[in-house]
Order: sequence, then structure tokens, then C-alpha cells
Amino acid sequence: MIYAKAKSVRDQRASKRSATARRLLISSVIIAAVAGCQKQPKEMGPVPVMVNVLTPEEIKVSTRFSGSVEPLQTTDLAFKLNGTVQTLYRPPGLNRDVQVGDTLSKGTVIAELDEGDLRRAKTSAEARVAQLAARVATARDNLEIAKRNYERYEHSAGAVSQEARDNADARRITASGELETAEHALADAKVQLDQANDDYLNRQLIVPFDHATVSEKQIEVGERKAAHEVAFKLIDISTVYINFGVPDTMIGKPALDTAAVQRVFLGQKLPITADAFEGRTLIGTVTKIAPEADPKTRTFLCQLTLTNEEVTPGQLLLRPGMIVTVRVGAPLDHKVMLLPMAAIHQGANPDDLIVYEQTAESGHDVVRAKKVALGGVYNNEVEVLPAGSDVHEGSRIVVTTAERLTDGIAVRVMTDNDTDSAATLAEAR
Repeated sequence: MIYAKAKSVRDQRASKRSATARRLLISSVIIAAVAGCQKQPKEMGPVPVMVNVLTPEEIKVSTRFSGSVEPLQTTDLAFKLNGTVQTLYRPPGLNRDVQVGDTLSKGTVIAELDEGDLRRAKTSAEARVAQLAARVATARDNLEIAKRNYERYEHSAGAVSQEARDNADARRITASGELETAEHALADAKVQLDQANDDYLNRQLIVPFDHATVSEKQIEVGERKAAHEVAFKLIDISTVYINFGVPDTMIGKPALDTAAVQRVFLGQKLPITADAFEGRTLIGTVTKIAPEADPKTRTFLCQLTLTNEEVTPGQLLLRPGMIVTVRVGAPLDHKVMLLPMAAIHQGANPDDLIVYEQTAESGHDVVRAKKVALGGVYNNEVEVLPAGSDVHEGSRIVVTTAERLTDGIAVRVMTDNDTDSAATLAEAR
């Protein structure tokens, strides 16, 4: 409790010091501006002034990282055996073979080898299996006959000679060996048939996933392709990854830091922009943070996942290799109304700050003193707070003048071609 009170007191003192420092800075600029405006006009008439329209401007304080687009998945397609390319897939309604950029569904036969030799090998293997299956059946029947003869002789004690019983036993053993040999041959033939069937099926290249876009094609009809020689490269960009690196100060549990919006954590939603789709902001979700830093860049790889938008039918917005910008801390970006320091003046009371708003009265341009409340300082400009100010968005504020202004004084708004007045202002400065 004592620590919390002490911290609160320190924060209040720091806030007062910050406010005091800002007021001193603005006051010093006002004093300098007032001193520079003491010069009296060379001739009577409206005072030349430069005017800015009070317009909200976005102050960007978020951190930006460059990221690259990566596909959801990538695969290379190649035949498992040698062969001559017989056909390639033709998209419906198009009088051409498949080409780079086409998107295919899972299960599409994208290419096929000449099936002649493969079909003959398959047919031969099937015939071989049938032949050996018949041989096994015959050997099994022979073994059954030999077993019955042997058993009959064994149960006919004294009626059959020992030699006859030995011969029956020999025929039984021989039949058993022939059956075993035939079964082994049949098993081997079935393996060869399975291989022939696989080869026959493998004459086709089949797309393994949905939303498969052809990114590379290295095959043509009539071409001889070697086994395992890459024919197509397919990518899925219906969903994409955005990879970017962040320093170690921006990763970790957000609950441990009061500025959680400026950190990166799993499940976080981050905005993405790019020159390729100017004016559009996409939202990705952080799905991966590397457990260790890259040894070269000393940054931690982070990955966003997002669904790719369709610009036109069949044309997706994000493509692999695109460079995008990821913003961390985007909620901190906000719009403020800014004015140059020179536009701020001291009012009748030391604590009052004013600006001069240009307005039209009775057909003449004059200025009126308007009270303003100020916020933060951004470079050489100061924020005008709507609360506590008598000016608003759209107000025309005098930002430069060669003379000291007073409430109600007639002015003439300078244009870009007003060289004489511009020279007067430059001399006054």
C-alpha cells in the first residue's frame, strides 16, 4: 500500500513536471513570436497573413515491420516411373492444356503417361497370378489324395506291404512340397501384380489438395519424363502466412507489461498494409513465434495467418513473395489537430492561450481571438484539444503574419502567387 501511494505521488509529480515543461516550451515560442511581430506595417491596409485550415491529422506512433507473404502449403509433383507424357489436364471451357496460374481441385488428374506398356505389364501379371492360383489348387487336391491313400494304407495293417505304405508316404511328402512351391510362386506373382497395378495407377499425377495453384510447369505432351523428375510445383494460397521478425523486447506475455498493445503474442490481431493494395487494411492472427532468435538478424520470427481475399473471380489479393507492412501498436495511432507554434499567442491573462481565426464580416476578412487548449507537442507543432477550445475542425487559423494582430483587425489572406506579401513576411522573420 505504501509503495502504491509513493508511486502515485511520483506519477503526479512527473505529470506536473511534464505539463510545466510543455507550457514553458510553448510560452518561450510565444514570446519569440510576439517579439518578432513587433514590426509595424509599412503602410495602412489589411495585414497580409497566411492561414491554415484546422484539419485532423493522423499521428503514427505504432511500430512497423516488413513482412513477406508465404503460401499455406507447397508441393512438387513427379511421376514415380519413367514414361512418355500422353495427356495434360485441360481446364473446362478452355482450348489449352493446364498452365501456370491455373487453380485446381483435389483429385484432379493433371498429367498422364502413355499406358500401353503399363497396361500390358498389368495384364501379364494378372494372367500369371491366375495361372499360379490354378497350380496351387491342383497341388492342394493332389496333396489331399496322397494324404487319404497314406492314411488308408496305415489303417490296413497286414493287408498292405510295407513297401506300398512307404510309397504312399513318399507321394504325400512330394505333394506337400509341390503345394508349398506353388503357393510361394503365387505369393510372388501377387506382389508383381500389385506393383503392376501401382505402376498403372502411378501413370497419373493427381492434385493432392484443394485450391492448388500451378506455380511452375516443366512438362509437355510427348515429352519423355524420368522417374522422380519434377513436373509441376503446386501452392495453396487460399490462406497465406506473413513472416516478419521482431526484437526480443516485443515478445512475451502481454499481461506482464502495461504496454501490451506494443508487444507481440499468440492470438493477437495485427493490421497489414502494402503498396500492392494501397488503401486497404487486412487483419492477420499471430499463430507462431519462434522459440529462438535468428543468429544473423537477432530477431524472432513471427508468423501471421489470414484468409486470402479474392479481388476478382479466380484472382487472389496476396501472392507469395509480396512485401507487406505489419503494424504493432496500431491502436496507439490517433488523429489530432495540429498548428505551428507560431500560431499560438498569449491571451489577456498569463494563463490564457489564443489563436487568431480568420473570418468574413461585412464582406471583409478580419481575425478574431479564440481561446485554445493545447495538448502534446509533435516536432514543431502543437496539438489543439477540442475540449476547452473555441476553435474546431475547419476553422481558418492565422499561422504567419508580419505584424502583431489584435482582435477584429482587417487581414488579407495570402495566396501562392502573392510574392510581395511573402517577401514582407520573410523580412519580418
